[in-house]
Amino acid sequence: MAKKSTLPSERLSGVESRRQLSFLLSLYKPFAFRAVVSLVFMTLTASVGLLFPRLTGGLLDAVLHPDTVRFSAGEIALGLLSLIALQSIIRYIFSVQLTTITEKVVAQLRTHVFEHLVRLPMSFFAERRVGELGSRLTADLTQIQETLGFTSLEILRQTVFLFGGIIFIMTQSLQLAVPILTALPVLIAAAVLFGRRIRKHSTKTQDALAHASTVVEESLQAIASVKSYRNEQYESSRYGTALHTSVHLAILTAKMRSAFVSFILFAFFGSISGVLWYGASLIDQQKITFGDFATFLMYAMFVGGAMGSFAELLSQVQRALGAAVRVQEILNETAEHDDFPHDTLHSAELRSLRFDHVTFAYPSRPDINVLNDISLSVEAGQRVAFVGESGAGKSTMAALIQRLYAPQKGTITFNSLPSDSLPLGAIRQAIGIVPQDITLFGGTIRDNILYGNLHANDEQLWQAATLANAADFIRNFPEGMETIVGERGVKLSGGQRQRIAIARAILKNPPILILDEATSSLDSESEQLIQQALERLMSGRTTIIIAHRLSTIRQCDNILVFAKGSIIESGTHEELIALGGKYASLCALQFVE
Repeated sequence: MAKKSTLPSERLSGVESRRQLSFLLSLYKPFAFRAVVSLVFMTLTASVGLLFPRLTGGLLDAVLHPDTVRFSAGEIALGLLSLIALQSIIRYIFSVQLTTITEKVVAQLRTHVFEHLVRLPMSFFAERRVGELGSRLTADLTQIQETLGFTSLEILRQTVFLFGGIIFIMTQSLQLAVPILTALPVLIAAAVLFGRRIRKHSTKTQDALAHASTVVEESLQAIASVKSYRNEQYESSRYGTALHTSVHLAILTAKMRSAFVSFILFAFFGSISGVLWYGASLIDQQKITFGDFATFLMYAMFVGGAMGSFAELLSQVQRALGAAVRVQEILNETAEHDDFPHDTLHSAELRSLRFDHVTFAYPSRPDINVLNDISLSVEAGQRVAFVGESGAGKSTMAALIQRLYAPQKGTITFNSLPSDSLPLGAIRQAIGIVPQDITLFGGTIRDNILYGNLHANDEQLWQAATLANAADFIRNFPEGMETIVGERGVKLSGGQRQRIAIARAILKNPPILILDEATSSLDSESEQLIQQALERLMSGRTTIIIAHRLSTIRQCDNILVFAKGSIIESGTHEELIALGGKYASLCALQFVE
């Protein structure tokens, strides 16, 4: 059963928030100087914006009372226009600079997360859903990207406007500032209260939307099964239910956000109404000019606008910090250590293997042993078959040989060397596998065969295809090797997919082969041709055949019969038939005698 996603709490603690913020800022380390310079200039341009209300007030006074001001209205207007132009140019240059840096930072983070993800052990993927991991690479990193880009700049600008605006309204007219400053604590308290509730519901909305996306991904991945069982309506209903929950939570969040904004507008503009009334009386008493009053109002609106935007901006930051927690969960997982240089590998190095009293249980089911005290030896060049009913442990043996998992007890050795003392890359480079369940990538036939050896040339490619009895059907396609196989090879038949996988293994040319019923999807004629090719391929190589069709393993040097995670019989075909045990019964059921 997949492990339930561990999501961050609805509201991160102060310590955790600072830790995640430190993690995000550390990503800028390679670009530290450029980022700091950009932030300084962005702060300066935001500060320059604070001069706009003062110049506007001066312009009004120059028009209404030209004798009381030093500069003419035209001069002030020209200065105001020049200031706006300079601010816009500087803001554009350094905003693009900071955005470019952020895009590079997030691209590096995406690459780092993906590189780490594909190096994690199989136990990690066995306990998590693919949709969840995909969401972390897309939705979570997009949330971080938006916050590091637009949101961080907006927070910087609004912070300058808030504190700068408060300073200016206090210096402009302390009498008019009192109502505004009195309202600020109320607005801050409301922002904290609403912000917590908005964050809580935003997180729930994100989780619900992620669940709906997972339903879509799972349904499309298994679309053949959906259609085969005529469950289109069921999947539509399942998606509709998940989406309804997401929409309901989104609407609830929107209502709360709208209520908060409405409250802010009411409280702030209610204060402004009082200020307008009081300011008009001061103008009438000639204690302030109209320009001074206009300047004060604009600064007050700067403060109000900043206050109104902080709730949403901080909510976005909180979501980004939560996304950072999810990303770090992946980065904190211990990856497989593969430090073996592929270009120094020699395929003849690892040819024999041995199991000594190996016991294994999958990490997701530690209380259930899949293998019990397994001991066996496969000599170089031998052909050994694993047979038995489904669930007996045959495929698990193949996984342990590739070191996709480590046994809880016992040792596995290659050439008498413990597998855990060998470089992981050396083991996997020496093993070629044709699995029963073929997984092809959505690219071309060429791409899928070349996956066995990315440096192979066209001659080697076609030779492998020919040996796998795949060349004829590939040539029959109009695009030949460039034919797109579709998602998971959906455009090819089962037999064609099987032969592509065999060609991939042939191209790898490994010293150890694992064939998991490699001919199970072929017709009789193709099976005969493939068996001939495999006979040539297996000559002189160590081969392990996981067989369900017992007719394919008659000539094996040793046949091991598995039952409930143990080896209950072993010997050649003739010896096991003479024994009259489990193997003989299986052969009788398949009418091979």
